[in-house]
Amino acid sequence: MTRYLGNGAYCYANSASMLLSTIGEDVEPGFFEVMTGFALGAFLSESNRIFFDSCSSSPDEGVNRAFDILGFHVQEKVKQDGALMPLDELREDLAVSPIMLGPLDMGHLTYNPNYRYVGGSDHYVLALDINVQEIMLHDPAGYPYVWLPLEQLDLAWKAERIKCSQGSYRYWLSPERIESPSVELVYERSLRLFQSRYKQQAIYGTDSNYVVGTNAILAKAEHIRSGNLVHGEIEHLIHFALPLGAKRAMDFSRFFAGSHTQLAHLKELQARLFGKCQSAAMLQEWCVLADTLEQLSEVEGEFEAAVTAL
Repeated sequence: MTRYLGNGAYCYANSASMLLSTIGEDVEPGFFEVMTGFALGAFLSESNRIFFDSCSSSPDEGVNRAFDILGFHVQEKVKQDGALMPLDELREDLAVSPIMLGPLDMGHLTYNPNYRYVGGSDHYVLALDINVQEIMLHDPAGYPYVWLPLEQLDLAWKAERIKCSQGSYRYWLSPERIESPSVELVYERSLRLFQSRYKQQAIYGTDSNYVVGTNAILAKAEHIRSGNLVHGEIEHLIHFALPLGAKRAMDFSRFFAGSHTQLAHLKELQARLFGKCQSAAMLQEWCVLADTLEQLSEVEGEFEAAVTAL
């Protein structure tokens, strides 16, 4: 596999990596992304959009699991829905450590030229400094050292439109290494997490009547073949779901390389299929896109079976 280096919607992995770097720890974002276990499986949302991740989990929970697997203790704070923004607490904590904030609603991040078009999308950043009116952020979407007015921070950080996270004003600070697990132990812990993710997905799909896993991918392929795609679904696919799916699959392939040849191969194959889906969608070759999604579903089923059998 030729390694890919480039942009990707890795906001929480990039932000967590930046936070860990403040104590001299170098954890590659792609490696951290895999450790969360969040980017496994698939599900159809209520708006009929497909997400290639675990509907039974959240980025927040995944971030905490990754910290644990890698041997870090990181303070996490979150307020109840309806609480006021903890501005004084934030100021005190920023005097101690940079802070990872999220989820934020991207529709209120006014330094981003596209903020008007991405409302309701979740995002994670690293906070560095604060004054009376603004907060300074490293935004991994391509905006280092930007300043955000505190009234916009309040709206974004309240995350009222973000459904995958419980509570408001969540943040992490003061990472500390408390354990140095071996490569073998990290692999074993990760594998157990991956297995639990698939079990949780199946249970969640049954309990919540969500279409999940391979069935979700097949359902989306059939929906595309029927010609009923609307503009918002296409935008979701070409700007988010497909390119992110490809990048995540490549990072999983790298993780398994040298430890499990079959799993590494299946994830590389998934990455190639995601790329083919992206190309077909941009050319509006809907039958090709549907056919390729069906192939992707088959590979996803093989991967899930291989992981759960270990």
